Amino acid sequence: MTTVNPTGKVAIVTGGAGGIGSAVSQGLAADGHHVVIAYRSSAEAAKQLVAGIEATGGSAVAVQADVADAAQVTALFGHAADRFGRIDIVVNNAGTMIPRPLADLDTEILDAVFDVNVRGALNVLREASVKLADGGRIVNISSTLVQEPIPGSGAYAASKAALELFGKVAAKELGPRGITVNSLRVGPTVPGMFSQAPAERQAAMAAASPFGRMGRPQDIADVISFLAGDAGRWITGQVVTVDGGATG
Repeated sequence: MTTVNPTGKVAIVTGGAGGIGSAVSQGLAADGHHVVIAYRSSAEAAKQLVAGIEATGGSAVAVQADVADAAQVTALFGHAADRFGRIDIVVNNAGTMIPRPLADLDTEILDAVFDVNVRGALNVLREASVKLADGGRIVNISSTLVQEPIPGSGAYAASKAALELFGKVAAKELGPRGITVNSLRVGPTVPGMFSQAPAERQAAMAAASPFGRMGRPQDIADVISFLAGDAGRWITGQVVTVDGGATG
């Protein structure tokens, strides 16, 4: 078995066993980083992902953590530091979407979305701000729905707008330590949340891109690999749209 030459750097990927998350985890492992795959309920998928990474010579471990629970996020970062000795890269990817028109957007639904996408993301950023090594990298996963919302996306789009703002503030706060913080506005990507969209809606989303397709998880993972590497050292506080030109 060929062993990937390790960089010695350690990456945490929240929602790391999902469609985008699994591609990001595999990509960072292929780059030579130790990867901590954080998942909430996808234990079997996380286990298989770790096995696949290790089979190709990479280094990964799966850790159960609900990002909406601050104590579990603290434990996640503690586990990563105990296992690998440091934390260098954090991909703030965990998220949830519950489509509802504003007329039906009750407190229960709003809380369910904001618990993960806002409070959860802030829990991760708070720990990263303290635990990340100097020169580290943070990448937040946002959505093009912030820029071009669709009916029913109010709670989700608002939560991602908050995440983008957190990222801009964190970039200014952590810049003196050489830490970069950026957010990706990701367009419709499959596999991912948009996999459940009706076929006609998926066709319309694909047609919006001049490439005539929706995004693939690898499209996102490659951008994150760039931002997480040394080549991304001069990019911070930015919101980068990654949607194949689907939005203006």
